[in-house]
Amino acid sequence: MTKGRKTTLQERIEIVQYTIANECNYHEAVKKYNASYQQVYSWVRKYGKNGKQGLQDRRGKTLESKASFTEEEKYYYLNPFYIQT
Repeated sequence: MTKGRKTTLQERIEIVQYTIANECNYHEAVKKYNASYQQVYSWVRKYGKNGKQGLQDRRGKTLESKASFTEEEKYYYLNPFYIQT
């Protein structure tokens, strides 16, 4: 079993495209690019579902869809006895 390694977005795209072009031969891609089977398999699935955006490293990122509150809204939610006028 090959231990995974750090890769850039461009490397992941290249690995996925190579794997798909070779009829999803994961073992061949693992040997050629020195990556783990599980990681290559995961990248191909993410690429199939979300395209290139699915291959971006999202670790440590906050949700962009998370609403930001105004100062008044923060005060209201932090103080349950606040009566809005």
